[in-house]
Amino acid sequence: MNKSVLMCALAAGLALGPLGGAGWAAQQHGAAPAAAAPRAAYPVGEVVSDAPLHVRERATVYSPVVKSLRPGQRVLLHCQKRGGWVDGNPVWYRLQGSKGWVSARFVHDHQPVRAC
Repeated sequence: MNKSVLMCALAAGLALGPLGGAGWAAQQHGAAPAAAAPRAAYPVGEVVSDAPLHVRERATVYSPVVKSLRPGQRVLLHCQKRGGWVDGNPVWYRLQGSKGWVSARFVHDHQPVRAC
């Protein structure tokens, strides 16, 4: 792509803003803004281990196991915090509706997870 064409496209994108040609000025005075897309109350995480994943009482591998999750299982993540390191990752997720913690090393978060 020609550099000048790319620069023109970027400039047009900046001038139009995130709403394109409709822009902020196109919204009628007093009109209600478009409703935001609904989002889940808690972020979803997916177990990415090959074996059952231990849910621990506290955010460390030395804590007692309270239950296990299946590979591929989806769970709701309440919050995250730093804990014991697991394969170079110190982040742990608190599960929603459970008093347990799982290592982020083995759970892929599909949305951002707030800090505890």
